[in-house]
Amino acid sequence: MKKIITAVLSICIALCMASCGGEIGSSTDKKPAVTTESKTEISFAGQTAMQPATDSVVTMTQTDTEAAKATTPAPETNELTTASPETTEGTTPAPETTSVTTPAPEATSVTTSAPETTSVTTAAPEATSVTTAAPAVNPDNADTSSKLYYFPYTTNLRDKNKSKVGTIAAGSFYSGHYDPSYEGYVVINYRSGEYLIANSCVIEQQGAKILETAAIGQMGGDIYGKAACGPTAATMLVNYQLGMEWTKDELILFCEQNDLNDQGSLTNGGGITAPNLVKLIDSYSSGTVTASNLYGGDPSATLKGLIDNGERSIVVTSYRSGSIAAQPDLPAHFVVVCGYEYIDGELYFYYADPYFAGGGRSLKRVSASTLEASMNYVTKEPRCIITVSNNA
Repeated sequence: MKKIITAVLSICIALCMASCGGEIGSSTDKKPAVTTESKTEISFAGQTAMQPATDSVVTMTQTDTEAAKATTPAPETNELTTASPETTEGTTPAPETTSVTTPAPEATSVTTSAPETTSVTTAAPEATSVTTAAPAVNPDNADTSSKLYYFPYTTNLRDKNKSKVGTIAAGSFYSGHYDPSYEGYVVINYRSGEYLIANSCVIEQQGAKILETAAIGQMGGDIYGKAACGPTAATMLVNYQLGMEWTKDELILFCEQNDLNDQGSLTNGGGITAPNLVKLIDSYSSGTVTASNLYGGDPSATLKGLIDNGERSIVVTSYRSGSIAAQPDLPAHFVVVCGYEYIDGELYFYYADPYFAGGGRSLKRVSASTLEASMNYVTKEPRCIITVSNNA
């Protein structure tokens, strides 16, 4: 019986082993897999066991949503980063406000002050300085005699319709007079005409004795009279002394046509001497005008006496660089003496210079001592003090 029971048990055990032997032998191998999956899920649950992030990504199933939520802050951080430009844009208005606010007041203050500065600079000095000189031009006395005016500032020149036609440079001298027909103005001799200057803009040289004369340029007009100071001086003398209407162009042509230019071409470096200048005046006037050379004795006394008698005259001088010079061996040059003045006890003469007269320039002033010495230094041709008279 015992044998039978033992045999039955052996058969049962053998059958059991035959049916279950493989799985029992691999159970140990499966435990790590289960453990690994369990650990993977624990890792995504936020527990501590797993360290490799890739493992979490590969085995993630149920926790994909949580993983997505876990990675969401990165875009939020990016959005915050994106907000940084917004912050930058927010700071942009500040510079704009600064740039607009700061310059605007400065621009306003500059614009406001510029006209004030201009108006004050232009008007104030003239008004202040000229007011002092205004009594020198005294329209109330209606004195229409010849005057010498000094221009302390550049001043507008107007025609007799009071329209601006140019300017007179500061430091100039012009002869002229007061005319009641032009209230508030004085009349000056400019080129070959008369023009108006506001009487508040000039200073009358009250100590000067002047005969109204305007300088005429030898190189103006239709003929460029490079060496035509003689005929040009003759034109000034006859027109202002005798009221003629000669032109220097006509005298230049007449001079050359009649071979009176004894030093050569009047347009190209030649010239005319004093004796032939006397002949030119006499011949051109057909005897109605007589020219005389009064040189001799005391030239300064002769010139002053002529002016006191209302007579202008032509003198020949040593000349250099636009001025009468008391030096030898210089070119000879004719000018018209038309006034004088004593300054600190010294005698000065005023003259119209045909070479300097381009552009309507002013009369010039020279001391009597310099003028006389300059006349004496003319040694290569006859000296002269030429006057004219009307025979008609």
